[in-house]
Amino acid sequence: IVSIMKLNISALIGMLSLTAIVVGCGVAHKAPKHTALTAPNYDRYVVILSLDGFRADYQSKGNTPTLDKMDAEGLSGCFRPSYPSLTFPNHYAMATGLYPNNHGLVGNEFWDERSAHYRLGDRKAVADPAFYNGEPLWNVARRHGMKSASFFWVGSETAIGGFQPDRWKKFDDKVPYTDRADSVLSWLQLPKEERPHLIMWYIEEPDHTGHHESPESPKTLRMVERMDSVVGYFRDRLAQLEIHKQVDFILVSDHGMAAFDKSKTVNLADYLPLDSFEHVATGPFTHLYPKKGYTETAYKILKKVPHITVYKKADVPARLHFGSSSRIGELVVLADLGTQIFFRPEGLPASFLAAGHGFDNKHPEMLAVFKAVGPDFEAGRHIKNPIPNITLYPLVCRILGLQPGQHDADSSLAYSLLKK
Repeated sequence: IVSIMKLNISALIGMLSLTAIVVGCGVAHKAPKHTALTAPNYDRYVVILSLDGFRADYQSKGNTPTLDKMDAEGLSGCFRPSYPSLTFPNHYAMATGLYPNNHGLVGNEFWDERSAHYRLGDRKAVADPAFYNGEPLWNVARRHGMKSASFFWVGSETAIGGFQPDRWKKFDDKVPYTDRADSVLSWLQLPKEERPHLIMWYIEEPDHTGHHESPESPKTLRMVERMDSVVGYFRDRLAQLEIHKQVDFILVSDHGMAAFDKSKTVNLADYLPLDSFEHVATGPFTHLYPKKGYTETAYKILKKVPHITVYKKADVPARLHFGSSSRIGELVVLADLGTQIFFRPEGLPASFLAAGHGFDNKHPEMLAVFKAVGPDFEAGRHIKNPIPNITLYPLVCRILGLQPGQHDADSSLAYSLLKK
């Protein structure tokens, strides 16, 4: 009763109004039974940085004094990405605590119930709120009257449930990395009533370099070391802020990276006629939308193709938490690690990327970095087993005293990561 009374009236009204809006979109947000309603914790700030494609073992391959220091001062481990192990599905999984099957972004490319096409690089599609389900962390914060900010996090460029973070940026890869850090630091120095308690920011490296150079390339490792220096730049300046002892800094990535083996490349056009499909989306994660009556035929053919495993969407292994969304093609094709899949009647391209992701999340190469340092994390603690990345959602809600929306994560696992 005491903690409920601490909620101010405007925060309570915000909670009720946002819940009504989200439920109206067809997503029911119920408080998990094991979680009690709490008042927002205005004594804490959470800053989350995602380094795209930062594989869990990169730290051991380069000179990373900042990350090493974080290990000594806080919690370390690794995240297991949600399937498919792609950028957009996993950033939004971390933001909502929902598997891609449930939050709507089932791939970097897909077609929805309206036959609308979602794909990376299509600004209009990325900004269409109809593609996004769930209640992202910034909306949870708003529901409690707490301010939030985003610098390029997936989903923040559109009004999900009618809202965006209080401060957000349109993606522009030309913005220098330290400028992004400076913006985050400036937000933490705003007057208290304007200051965001939740900040989520993003850097597109070392993913970009890893794709073009491969995970083992010296150029990729130099980029890993550069990212370490950016994190060091941010942490050094954060330590100078008056509120630094109230800030939990969480470092994550969306997935790892694996080198492609050209000898395993598969061109589905060698086996299937392209005009027998309504849509196709290819890569290490491939899903196909056969025309009516062709699913069984295509399935039988694909069962014999080397370097891939094909499933009817309803038969995708349960451990992947994937296959029931209407946005997923009727046939889901898992590539063997290192296999790139195309569907090109004109033949394979003259050249393609050196490495990629999207593979089965069981592979160690797909594991991603995860670290957390601040007042709510024990110094020097290491978690050996990979942590599902959707765990970030209840973890952040717990720190900030927020009642989470409906999610797929194990809250007890999230809470066990916090200092006793």
